[in-house]
Amino acid sequence: MSTGKNTFLEGAYEPLVSEDEVCDLFVEEESPRDLNDAARSADPLKNVHETPRPSMALIDPMALTRGPIGELLSRAFPGSALVTASTCEELLETGEIRRPNLVVVYIRSAGLANTWARSALELLRARLPEASVVVLSDKNDLDDVNQALTHGARGYIPSCVECEIAFAALRFISAGGVFVPAAALRSTAAKPDDQDERQRRPGGLDLTPRELSVLELLREGKPNKLIARQLDMQESTVKVHVRNILRKLGAANRTHAVFVANRLLGQDAEPVALPARVG
Repeated sequence: MSTGKNTFLEGAYEPLVSEDEVCDLFVEEESPRDLNDAARSADPLKNVHETPRPSMALIDPMALTRGPIGELLSRAFPGSALVTASTCEELLETGEIRRPNLVVVYIRSAGLANTWARSALELLRARLPEASVVVLSDKNDLDDVNQALTHGARGYIPSCVECEIAFAALRFISAGGVFVPAAALRSTAAKPDDQDERQRRPGGLDLTPRELSVLELLREGKPNKLIARQLDMQESTVKVHVRNILRKLGAANRTHAVFVANRLLGQDAEPVALPARVG
């Protein structure tokens, strides 16, 4: 008979089956493999169509800033796995993530004239060609933006921008876009060497009239399909013109071509959301 004490504990540990039933339950012990097989049988589609978790990486040579920036990125992108590294080589050697979707390289104030920064971008382009690489810099320099795009970066974010703007830019880039700061494009005033280049080439651009028409619509952010409709040509023809424009301007992508064209023409322009692919 119960004494009235420890009734809660007695209820919590009250046996649910008899001793004989317990013996029957453990006559045949299932191995861990059996249990896993049973789980898969119960839910045969489990883990088959599981979407890999998006991942991103931060490369920053300074531990003092690498930690805080990493925490900001983790809070801004809670659905992504984040790994941090001091160098590009360290990132490639880590086993935490295999293929990051987005790689942020903080080059600090060194600029793209720094050998380390250029080498990092080149190595990432060679070893992680499918990753979107973003340059985070303490400088907001026109030449640096141009160099970053030339070396395969999909975006250039100055560290002076607000956090929300930086996060929005990263989301845009991870979705396939290319981002450059408006301030850099506003500073595309002609330089002396640009003046000489424009004197050598009509209009500053060595393009055919048809290519100039396509470039003008590219500067408006229009995709190939709308360009073809407006210029009354086949979309495949537009793709050929776009490839020729990129080649003649030495541009890595459509946004880079617009950037170079604005610089040669000495005109101000806001950045536009252009499709990341040529065609």
